[in-house]
Amino acid sequence: MAENFAETHRNILFKNNVTSTLRENPGMLYTLCGSSDNYSGNKASRIENRFGRLKMQERTGRNADTNNTDIDSLVRFIVPGRMADVAPLLDPEDAQNTSVELGSPILKEVAEAAATYHDDMFVRGFFGNGWTGETGGTAVPFKAANVVAHGGTGLTQPKLLALRELLVKRHVSIQKEKPIIVLHAEAATQLLNIPEYKSIDYNGSKPLQNGELVPWLGFRFFEFVPDAESLPTSYGNMFADAGVTKQNMVIVPSGMHRGIWTEFEGSIDKRPDKGDSTQFMGKARSACVRTDEDKAFILQTQ
Repeated sequence: MAENFAETHRNILFKNNVTSTLRENPGMLYTLCGSSDNYSGNKASRIENRFGRLKMQERTGRNADTNNTDIDSLVRFIVPGRMADVAPLLDPEDAQNTSVELGSPILKEVAEAAATYHDDMFVRGFFGNGWTGETGGTAVPFKAANVVAHGGTGLTQPKLLALRELLVKRHVSIQKEKPIIVLHAEAATQLLNIPEYKSIDYNGSKPLQNGELVPWLGFRFFEFVPDAESLPTSYGNMFADAGVTKQNMVIVPSGMHRGIWTEFEGSIDKRPDKGDSTQFMGKARSACVRTDEDKAFILQTQ
């Protein structure tokens, strides 16, 4: 038996248990991406080629030349984020073993840190740049015309109807793919106070009876409370006007792609330089990106 069998075994157990915990309790946001893939390396990776529309042209006469038409094409890329890690220490006096069963508080905290990181990457990708060009070096900012301004009000039925109209104008087929509105808690309360929404005569359900945000007007609703703990690097994107205006993400899943370099990698090591404390190391690396500017919208509320 190899001398490092016990060390190898507990590292594998630690990684597997964290991964299992992440599967059972994933982050709230990054699972909303319509597609995902695994990547490697530090360069931009191609996601897809998107082609424009072709139009038939009438022939100019009998035996005339064929109408040769070029088709527009656009390549979308994903750019890797930086590796992130967390490494809590456990002092020998605090514990006599380094158990890594599913109920371990350290294991749960490391899993929570990984889920938080991946959610953070989703929000950064939604509000950040898309990437195109021959090698993925051309930034594509969020489309300002896809923002429904707050107008000094909260979430209202006219505002939702204006959003629906905007999506249809952008050729989003809400019959085939239900858009998801990620609502701040205040916006969710405003939704529940819309008379037409809370009335069974209009939507066939009683959302106030069980508190569930039921679909309405072709939208699905998802309540999320952003804070600096849950979104350490992208929290500010959820607000505008010095925090007065709330930015509610409107997601068409096929318009978001998730790239995974490292879902989770973990190890447990003794640190002689730290009085033989045990270090639980967790690493993750991912990125999310818009694949189509006309499948990402912002609904502002106050």
